Amino acid sequence: GGAQPVGAVGNGVVVEGLISATIGTSGVVFVHSKDCRPDPEGRINTYCASVPGEYCMFGCILSTGGCFQWFRNTLGAAETAEAKKRKCDPYKLLNAQAAKAPPGCEGVFWLPYLTGERTPHADPFARACWIGIHTRTTRNELLRAVLEGATFAMNDIVSLLKQRGLPIRQIRLSGGAARNTLWRQLQADIYGTNCVTINAEEGPAYGAALLAAVGAREFKDVREACKAGIRVVRTVKPTAAGKKLYAQYYRQFRRLYPALKDEFARIAELPEA
Repeated sequence: GGAQPVGAVGNGVVVEGLISATIGTSGVVFVHSKDCRPDPEGRINTYCASVPGEYCMFGCILSTGGCFQWFRNTLGAAETAEAKKRKCDPYKLLNAQAAKAPPGCEGVFWLPYLTGERTPHADPFARACWIGIHTRTTRNELLRAVLEGATFAMNDIVSLLKQRGLPIRQIRLSGGAARNTLWRQLQADIYGTNCVTINAEEGPAYGAALLAAVGAREFKDVREACKAGIRVVRTVKPTAAGKKLYAQYYRQFRRLYPALKDEFARIAELPEA
């Protein structure tokens, strides 16, 4: 299979009720289903799962961690230089700055469409932008808004999966964002669901190893292999205040792309100098 179905095995997403949320350069939300429940609008991909006779569904956000990387490269020169002096990761310093901003960033939103968008908009002309900047807006709020906006976009996929009638009781986080304390809590609050990390950080590679073990008859099936090889190492619960606040902000986020869709297309038609 491809990286995502194999990665789902590495995250133990081989039963209903579990989904994985992977944030690297792009972002993927993946769910296992006993039944085939294709999205009639084609916003969600549906494939055969690693469990015979069952299915998997997932959606992709083209720029999630890529937005954070863009901020670092474009506006994070100070942290990059300081990190070089300290011999540490510049993202560690950027995270500390983002954590200083209030949740919701006083109404500043980030649309994470640096390279267009796949799920749910399928729009190559979509563009990234901040909306809601005012005289009190700080750089820290612009930075935190990038993390929040990328997570709101991931929640677009979670919402679509819920619309397909799929139960969600736990979200397994992976990718670079799973190693980020602030981003883990943002995901729990915005998804409104318990989020966990597991003992394997590289889902696709670990999933391939588990599938190989099944093929070598070390385990009778994929579920037995996942049960033996995967354990939860950290649980992050949504806070009551964060869940309530971000539910309101997410509703506003969902209104922004439709309001700008036609303008994005017009911008794409403008001649280059």
